[in-house]
Amino acid sequence: MSDLPPHILSPTTHLRRASGYFDLEMYQEADRELRALPDEEPWLKKKKVFQVAIRQDLKDWANMRTLSRELRYLYPDEEDWWVSDAFATRRSESIEDAREILLDGLAVHYESAIIRYNLACYACLLGHPGECLDFLKEAARRDQKYKEMAMEDEDLEAVREALQQMGWGAKLA
Repeated sequence: MSDLPPHILSPTTHLRRASGYFDLEMYQEADRELRALPDEEPWLKKKKVFQVAIRQDLKDWANMRTLSRELRYLYPDEEDWWVSDAFATRRSESIEDAREILLDGLAVHYESAIIRYNLACYACLLGHPGECLDFLKEAARRDQKYKEMAMEDEDLEAVREALQQMGWGAKLA
């Protein structure tokens, strides 16, 4: 398969084709269409975001980490790339390395609920239940959806009983 599609068309057309291939789980074809996009804005970001999604679907954690890190450096004000970089780093390197990324991200995105939630997961997996609960409480204070998520998240199994004692698993009548 060639590195580029047989005909170079408008960037919008290649992006639309990549989306169709992605939906059909034809990842090589989607990548080929993305390579036809210009390496300039707004196309560069769209290309990299799509490539991250492809790598995540393929569980290609090392390449997802590389792309997510590039996006994090290019767009540090967007918390999603800190989380994406940590997500892939956890799977390709270590939880400790992923945790460091999120701690750095928290300094930039101090009010971020999702970064706190992920730090809670990492703390739990690293055997720090107190730290985990502190991060969870702060995440839930910023966005209540994290209470429900915490009750179902496998990473938080070790603190499930403590969460129930805090009333997080109680159903409202």
